[in-house]
Amino acid sequence: MKRKSVMKSLAIVLSLAISTIVLPSGFTTASASKMNGKCCQSSDGGRSYRYRMAMQRAAIPHTCSAYGASCIRNSAAQPDGVQMCGVAKSLCLQSGVYVGPYSGRHFAGMQKM
Repeated sequence: MKRKSVMKSLAIVLSLAISTIVLPSGFTTASASKMNGKCCQSSDGGRSYRYRMAMQRAAIPHTCSAYGASCIRNSAAQPDGVQMCGVAKSLCLQSGVYVGPYSGRHFAGMQKM
């Protein structure tokens, strides 16, 4: 009698073990990131810091005037901020390449507006 109940328990445990191994991928838990064909998307629904910063940067128009205005806003503490940003904007209007007056970063392909 005892041997029969042990065999039944063993059969149940084995069937559960086999069924968890053979589960199709549709029933497995979702991973932290998924591929959408372009890049990894976070599973937090777009609330991650990286995603928000990328969307914020993408919202800035890529024109010489917009970069000059954002330079003036960001360099309010600098005594020569307006003058330096104005020179950077005028050089951008001539060449189409905005060079940050304080960072030295080059942003090519600007619209001359």
